[in-house]
Amino acid sequence: MKSLKMKDYSGWKQEFLFPGITFLVVVGALLAGGFYFDYISNMQNIDLLRQSARKAVVQCYTIEGEYPSNVEYLEKNYGLEYNHDKYFIDYDVFASNVMPNIDVFERE
Repeated sequence: MKSLKMKDYSGWKQEFLFPGITFLVVVGALLAGGFYFDYISNMQNIDLLRQSARKAVVQCYTIEGEYPSNVEYLEKNYGLEYNHDKYFIDYDVFASNVMPNIDVFERE
């Protein structure tokens, strides 16, 4: 009689426990992959925005002979566009003839 109970318990593990754990592992891996993909995509967007801002700054300097005083000037005159709700551009100007420090951050 004892062997019959062990066999039933063993069958239960094979029938429900292993597939359930496998399902949870696969779902967990898919979720982790999705979050990682979102993170990488966001980092690429930040880098592209930083490059676009620097390109607009250099273009302004080339045309006008001085660097712009703020980001709004780049938006108005040089076509810089970005999602203000999602990103913040830290634009630090030292002087009109010194390249400004440009960094992009994601808003939380």
